[in-house]
Amino acid sequence: MTDAVLVHTPRIGYAEAWARQRELAALRAADRGPDVVWLLEHDPVFTMGRHGSRADLFLSDELLATRGATFVQADRGGQMTWHGPGQTTGYVIHRLERGLGVRGFVLALLEAMAAASGIDGAVVDGDAMGVYVAGRKLGSVGIRVKDRVTYHGLALNRDPDMDWFTLMTACGAPGVEATSIAREGGDPDRARVEARLADELAARLGLALTPGDLLA
Repeated sequence: MTDAVLVHTPRIGYAEAWARQRELAALRAADRGPDVVWLLEHDPVFTMGRHGSRADLFLSDELLATRGATFVQADRGGQMTWHGPGQTTGYVIHRLERGLGVRGFVLALLEAMAAASGIDGAVVDGDAMGVYVAGRKLGSVGIRVKDRVTYHGLALNRDPDMDWFTLMTACGAPGVEATSIAREGGDPDRARVEARLADELAARLGLALTPGDLLA
């Protein structure tokens, strides 16, 4: 087992969280910091990964601002996605050891989300980097690995305003409907979902989690 810190943050802006992730990942790579599982919500934001296209977001930055949202081009993998209230975002700063590998790590995140959702029929698609219920997308993964340390992570829809998802082509997959735990008839309570998600991540990644706060 690897010692790791579990951090819960009620709400934080994307840029602030991204900057802190890079700091935590650099510390982990230098053996000056622990693995971290950071569970949070963001203010409404559309983010584009390294393989994305701005054309997948249908509103200008100016129109997004009128809706209280922003757009950020990030350094993770994947394409266009949304984060915001009602969605649990999980950032996992984890040094990959021999045996797991990047694909194994991604599958661990997907499997943890599927289990934490509590939805019967939630299935993992490792190629599409998502969790699905009858073809509807419940959660997604987008990561970066630098110096064998992962950052960015996962997004699991508990009970967000689903109208946000109509403003983009998510993950380069037009026609794939977004869904949520609430929409599928599950319990979207944040505390319950995040407690189970932390347990599932710990079990799959071999982490011994201790609650803490590395954000000060």
